[in-house]
Amino acid sequence: MTANQLQRDTADRPLAACIGATQGAVLMVQDAREPMTAYKEIARLSGHLAAMCRTVYPRADGQPGADGQLRAACLSRARQVQWVLRLLQCHLSGEATVVRRSAADDQTLLAQCLGDYWSAERALVAWLEGQLAAEAREELARKYRRALTRAPTRPHPRCPRAGPLGGVAFWLHGRWDRFLDTVDSRPGVGRDFLVPPPPRYPGVPAQGRGIPQA
Repeated sequence: MTANQLQRDTADRPLAACIGATQGAVLMVQDAREPMTAYKEIARLSGHLAAMCRTVYPRADGQPGADGQLRAACLSRARQVQWVLRLLQCHLSGEATVVRRSAADDQTLLAQCLGDYWSAERALVAWLEGQLAAEAREELARKYRRALTRAPTRPHPRCPRAGPLGGVAFWLHGRWDRFLDTVDSRPGVGRDFLVPPPPRYPGVPAQGRGIPQA
């Protein structure tokens, strides 16, 4: 698919365009071997999954006739990804609980879990955008981008993901993770992972900053 075809394909799908940009940022650092790059992978995926739980999945749940099985599959597979990210984080921090595991094997497991998750997520996002009016699609994309700027940068597979407790957990973990990133000099989702810009429409200049190319 050419760039022009991709632009036309996502011209009326702003959420899919933003999520596609985030997926591209994850691919830049996937299968990382250096610790700092691996931390970026963990941060970008953790932020994306948390932002999805905060914005997209609640909206899908509130739609009449929502595909509950697809949404449930996304949530279940997202939890699996978070657990593998937790294992990778334990490897990087040298925790004894994973000393008998191989970091390379966990990277392979992460790639498998991500493949399952991305496919379910793309299907759900396509279905959801098909149910929403243009204004609602753009508003949901804005909420997703905004959530990325506040999302946790570390995996929290045990935390609640919905309801009032989910909102509290999102806020607390986001604040605490970013504080720890500063203390540990750990790359998170700040300067090295800028918020995906709104999709560009013909004749309309892009606003904001995008994800860096390195």
